[in-house]
Amino acid sequence: MVSVLVADDRIVSRRGLRALLETCQNFEVCAEACNGREAVELSISHNPDVVVLEIELPIIDGIEATRRIRHQRPQTEVMILTSQNRDATIRDVLHAGARGYVLKSEPEEQIVLAIESLAHHRSYFSRSIPASVINGFRANGDAVDQSRSLTAREREVIRLIADGKSNKSVAYLLDISIKTVEAHRSAAMRKVNVHSTAELVRYAIRCRLISP
Repeated sequence: MVSVLVADDRIVSRRGLRALLETCQNFEVCAEACNGREAVELSISHNPDVVVLEIELPIIDGIEATRRIRHQRPQTEVMILTSQNRDATIRDVLHAGARGYVLKSEPEEQIVLAIESLAHHRSYFSRSIPASVINGFRANGDAVDQSRSLTAREREVIRLIADGKSNKSVAYLLDISIKTVEAHRSAAMRKVNVHSTAELVRYAIRCRLISP
């Protein structure tokens, strides 16, 4: 069963998407949010497989909500479902961590297919999205996919090191030995194919483990 959180400030849009997904046996709408802050909070408490966001949300917009959800719940995928089709907006939300961008004008079966693709960690875009935007996203998407092989402890070690902490400081903060830190660091760098601290920092920023 694929759990989906729907976030849109228009109740008609939320209820319409819920009704559509409830006709599919393998989907379950676990929560609805009417603003970006609520979307983030419910994502943390419900841990859905996919969050479907409108960009124009009150309090926190869809771009910032995407960023926070992906930071708090890296395994949760975010799909944008909107009427906006501006290249700059698409780039911003993909850079924030969304892996799907679908226009509300798409047929219902395409929207369902998009959510299903995101649930299997495959990106999905409306056909009208420019290829140049998608290709730029996929260049960064490879790094995000690599990060999925990291353990929670390896991800935490990378985050702290990329944030400027020494091995000794990381060991103290995580209450582990320096040798254990070095082992996690080496394993993580091998998995994501980086070979220096500078590369590790760039990787952590690209995958939103730390803020630029």
